[in-house]
Amino acid sequence: MLGLSIFAWRRKDIGRPAIFLSICLACVAIYSFGYGMEIASDTLTSVMFWVRFQHWGIQLLAPTWLLFSLGVTGHNKHITTKLIIVLSIIPVYLFLTSQTLGWLNLAHHNPRIDTSGAFPVFAYDRNLFNYIAIGYYSLCLGISTILFLIMFFRTAPSFRKHASIYLIGSLPPWLGAVLHNLNLLPTNLDISPLALGLGGMILAYGFFKFRILDLIPLARDVVFENMDAGILILDQKDRIIDFNPALQDIFPDLNFSLIGSSVYDFLVNHPTLSPLIKDNQSENGEYKVPNEHSDLYYRVSLSPISGRDQRSIGKVISFIDFSLQKQLMKKLEQVAALDGLTGVYNRQHFDKCVTNELSRLQRYGGALSLIMLDLDNFKYINDTYGHEAGDVALVGLVKSFRKIMRESDLIARFGGDEFMILLPQTDLAAGCVLAERMRLNLRELSIDCNDQVLNLRASFGVSGVDSNALISVKDLYRRADQAMYQAKNLGGDRVCHLYPDES
Repeated sequence: MLGLSIFAWRRKDIGRPAIFLSICLACVAIYSFGYGMEIASDTLTSVMFWVRFQHWGIQLLAPTWLLFSLGVTGHNKHITTKLIIVLSIIPVYLFLTSQTLGWLNLAHHNPRIDTSGAFPVFAYDRNLFNYIAIGYYSLCLGISTILFLIMFFRTAPSFRKHASIYLIGSLPPWLGAVLHNLNLLPTNLDISPLALGLGGMILAYGFFKFRILDLIPLARDVVFENMDAGILILDQKDRIIDFNPALQDIFPDLNFSLIGSSVYDFLVNHPTLSPLIKDNQSENGEYKVPNEHSDLYYRVSLSPISGRDQRSIGKVISFIDFSLQKQLMKKLEQVAALDGLTGVYNRQHFDKCVTNELSRLQRYGGALSLIMLDLDNFKYINDTYGHEAGDVALVGLVKSFRKIMRESDLIARFGGDEFMILLPQTDLAAGCVLAERMRLNLRELSIDCNDQVLNLRASFGVSGVDSNALISVKDLYRRADQAMYQAKNLGGDRVCHLYPDES
C-alpha cells in the first residue's frame, strides 16, 4: 500500500484525485501495519499503543477515498475547501477521542484483550462515538461506490474497463466494514485491513494494466470538462455517450438522463442538426442560437472515432462559437453593400435585391414599381459651390426621401446624382404618387452649405410590373430610365412613367 501511495503521489501533476488517492493508500498502509502489530502484541499496554497508531490512518480513509471518487467521476468542481473542511470535522473529532485510549478512554470504553478467537485481539464496549464513526465510514464508502456505479453505466465504452476497476476496487473495503461491524463473520478478527488491501491490489492492476490514473482524470476532467467548445460524443448507433458542460450552455435542455438514448430523440427540438449527423457530413456546418441581445453562431463539425481495427465505433460532434467572426462578416457585407457617401445601397447590392423581388413576384404574385431620379441642377451646384456642396446636397436628398419611404422600400445610389428606389407590393399608380411626393418634398428642401442655401430639383421616371408580366431586371431599369429622360426632355422637375406594355 505504501508503494502504491508513492506511485500515486508521483502523478500528482495530473490533478487532485492523485493526491487524495495517495493519502488514502498511505492511510491504508498505516492502518494495516498497526493492526498487524496489534494482533502480534501480548500486553494490553502494547495493544492500546498500536490501536492509537492505527487511528492516524483510519480517520482519513473514508473522506480521502470519497474526494478521490468525486475527482475521477467528473465532479471535480464540487471539491471545494468548504467540502474538505466539512468532511474533516468528524474524522478530527474521532481521532482526538481515540488518542485518549489508556487514560480517559472517550472512544473505547472498558478496553481489554479478547482471547476467545484464534488470535488475541483488542476489544471494548461500543458507545455513541463508535456508531458515528461506523456510520460516517460506511456513508463515505457507499457514496463512492454509487458514484463509480453511475460512472460505469454512463461512461463511453472505451472507458468502461477503467470505470469497472474503480467500482470493483471500492467494493471490498465497504463490504468488509459492513460484515465486521454487524458481526456477520465467524472470526473476531477485523478483516477491514485485508479488504482495504484487496481493493488496493485491484487498483494497482488498473494502474499498470490500463493506466487508469493517467487517462481518466487527464482526458475527462482536465481537458474534456474545461473545453470552451461544446462536445457531443455518440456511439456507432448514434446514442448519446457523453457531453461536456460547454455543450449544456448551448443546449440547456441537455441533461445526463439522455445518456444512452438516441440523439434523434434530443434533436426533435433542434431539427437543423439532424441532417449533419444522419449524413455523417465531416465538413463544417452552421448552427444559430437565437438570443435576446445578439444571436449566437456555432460552427459544427463531425469527426469519426475509429477503433484499433480502424472500424468506426462512434463520432465526436464539436460546436465552436464563431459569433464574433459572424458579426464581423455581416458588418463587412453591409459595408460592401452601401454607398460610402450617402449610406444607401450601391448598385451591385440593389441589383440583387431587385432580382430577388422579381422572383418573389413571379412565385407569389402582386406588383412592384421602380423609381429612377436624376438631379436637374447638380452640375451647376458642383461648378458653383464645389464638390463638397454637391456631397452635402446628396446626403440631404437621401434624408429627405427616407422620411416618406416605407421600411420595405429600398433606395440605392447608381452613381453621381442618380438614384433608384424599389417599391415592393406597389403598383405603377402608387409608385407615381410616391414619386410626386418626393418631387414636392425636394422642392421644399433647403440645404445650408458654407453659408449658401442649395435648392434641388429632380426628374423622376417610374416603371412598374405585376405578376402577369415577365420582365428582366435590365428591362425594368430601361423603362424607368426612358421615363426619367422623358421628364428631362419636358423641362425637368416632373414625374413621368411608362406602362408595363410600353417600350
